Amino acid sequence: MKIGFTRLFLLFCIGFFGSNLVAQRVQSLLPDVHVDSIMKVKPGASKMAFDPITQHLFYTTSDGKIYEVFEDLGIDSLRFNSNEHGLTRLQGICFLDSTMYLSGNIWSSTSGVGIIVKGKLEADKSRTWTTMVLTEAYPTSSPYGDHGFTGINIDPTKQFLFFSGGSRTSFGEVETNNGNYPGMREQALTSKIYRIPIDSENLYWLNDSVFLSNSGYVFAEGTRNAYDMAWNAENHLFAVDNAGERDDPEELNWIQEGHHYGFPWRIGGNENPLLNPMYDASQDPLINPQNSAYLAGDFNADPYFPPIPLGIQFTEPLIHYGNVADFYKDPTSGEIKKASETDTFIRTFTAHRSPLGLSIDRDSLLSGPFKGMSFVMSFMPGGDSTGYTPLSPWGSPCPFVDESRELVMMDIQYDDQLADYTIRSSNVATGFYLPVDLEQISNALYVIENNGTLWKVTFPVENTNPPLCFADGIFVYPNPFSTSCQVYYPNPSMEQRTIKLYAATGDLVYQTPLFEASVMTLEKLNLAKGMYVLIVDAAGEVRAKQQVILY
Repeated sequence: MKIGFTRLFLLFCIGFFGSNLVAQRVQSLLPDVHVDSIMKVKPGASKMAFDPITQHLFYTTSDGKIYEVFEDLGIDSLRFNSNEHGLTRLQGICFLDSTMYLSGNIWSSTSGVGIIVKGKLEADKSRTWTTMVLTEAYPTSSPYGDHGFTGINIDPTKQFLFFSGGSRTSFGEVETNNGNYPGMREQALTSKIYRIPIDSENLYWLNDSVFLSNSGYVFAEGTRNAYDMAWNAENHLFAVDNAGERDDPEELNWIQEGHHYGFPWRIGGNENPLLNPMYDASQDPLINPQNSAYLAGDFNADPYFPPIPLGIQFTEPLIHYGNVADFYKDPTSGEIKKASETDTFIRTFTAHRSPLGLSIDRDSLLSGPFKGMSFVMSFMPGGDSTGYTPLSPWGSPCPFVDESRELVMMDIQYDDQLADYTIRSSNVATGFYLPVDLEQISNALYVIENNGTLWKVTFPVENTNPPLCFADGIFVYPNPFSTSCQVYYPNPSMEQRTIKLYAATGDLVYQTPLFEASVMTLEKLNLAKGMYVLIVDAAGEVRAKQQVILY
């Protein structure tokens, strides 16, 4: 999104969609997963975090307010505002013990500063605020600012604070801010992931590339708007990143020190076409002719677009095989396709979903097939084949033929051959509208909408009954699944096998023909939604068992 998240506080002051969509019930797509609305939140909700001291959720609004949630009562209470902590645009919050950390900016009509502050809890529940980072004022792309400081996160060692300095532009184009900055594109402070010691105070950063390179605070470069980050069980950092106005995929990146993630030269695994001085956007199948950036001429041929720096090596977004959020446009024909149905992949999500909330069950607090999984929310609602929907904020084109209102579960696995992570996905719940963040507490995920509702998605607790004897090496994906899944279990001796599905009643409800391969696809199962036991059988002997969920 070109105007980024920095104008979300303005959304729906008109209230056109608010009353209808807030009342809409979000639906679970899986048995034993329950969705409940906790409360209506204040307009402009932007981020949330769990406070380990009060054991309550706190959420922020983009204009600097911070609210404490009293879940049992279904209410919130204003705790702090921008007059106290100093951030007039607030886009990040996290806690370490009793200390609250915030990320954001102060925007003026032509410039802005990035700010990181911490609030030490006092006995009377007030906080003493200390500036950790303050940047030199830098030229913004519009009177509303730009992507700014977001995505604040503490590393598992509790020694460092990570945050995003978002891009100034949408795709590297010239942004003059109403003629104030002719020819200006990105700035030294923008398009980076930063890391600072957790005890930092009163750092002052110049808007200067040499200063930043020598500071030791730049962790990675080439990100556009890494609005949320999360760590996996291996202490690897991941970040969602939304692309620009072209129909390039949205990204999920494994953020590694010293890596460059491509922006503005590569977006969503695609080369930025503005690198071609003869580029004609009217002939580009990935340009929506109703897009505001196209109509404004931002995709006009750009002979002065900066070339790729010599010697730079880009790190691509993660490969995503589907089964959901995996639509893409054929770059030659413009035909809309689905990666999981065309035996390919995209890097990473359907264009224009605008992923803003990311959570990883790194401590395996969830049970069964949900244990250790990752989850993502996308801000934009889905549209038709042109990206049109009456639910679109700003009237912008939305994800094409992708509903995009789901809580998506991701199985992120490391691939030794690729030396990278890959993604397979399925949906858990649907019906959210403009969700901006996601937070896990125990066996529940909380989803907060920009001008709607705080939702609680509760997953089943660990089964206390004697577990099935799961055999090492069996892998069913996706699980849960709706129409098809693949069952992998090594078969080096090429013995004849069959796969059987048993209902909770113990009845055999499905059985495959005999096969000898290590992989078997189950598809178009005409079965009721629910939990089943899958058995790999060889001549009456059980080789492996696995619980599967059909939704």
